[in-house]
Amino acid sequence: MNSSATISEMIEDGVIDSTAIERQWLGNDPASESQIVCNESRLGVTLPNSYCEFLRTSNGFLFLSPFLDNLLPIEHVNWISNMEEGSWLNLIEEDIVEVSDELYLNYENQSSVKNNRVEYFRKSLKVSNWYDGMCIFLNPEIQHEGEWEVLEYATWYPGWYRYRSFQEYLVKVHESNLHLQNAT
Repeated sequence: MNSSATISEMIEDGVIDSTAIERQWLGNDPASESQIVCNESRLGVTLPNSYCEFLRTSNGFLFLSPFLDNLLPIEHVNWISNMEEGSWLNLIEEDIVEVSDELYLNYENQSSVKNNRVEYFRKSLKVSNWYDGMCIFLNPEIQHEGEWEVLEYATWYPGWYRYRSFQEYLVKVHESNLHLQNAT
């Protein structure tokens, strides 16, 4: 799927279903508090507030951007070590680069996606499916005011982009989508 695909092509390819078009909403029904609590128990964590707020609005989402077709419903979210091949995770962990706290925690200047710490990757939650070589993860190891860091991994990046919270990530995606829309 490319960024210039039409709505009808996305429906035909199964990226967006006709029900979503009829409802004019690419989200799912909201997750209930009991769904969130039950899955927090299953995962053994208390999820960050901005991610829970998203789930309370939409338990997953279709076609977030031209590069990511969905965010998973909470029932399908799991630790990356339970969802990905160990050999792939081992490959990522081979690319160890020492990054200072000052450099790592500077989210304003992400000109180099190599400024990351591979030791956090295996400990993250996978919150999207792979699409067009991209996937989204929540990293509980780095927190900002109770929010978990978001890792945006894509096969075309030499590392990954990082965001202080799920909310910050969603705002960035929205801004990127608007930029793409205005460029066409």
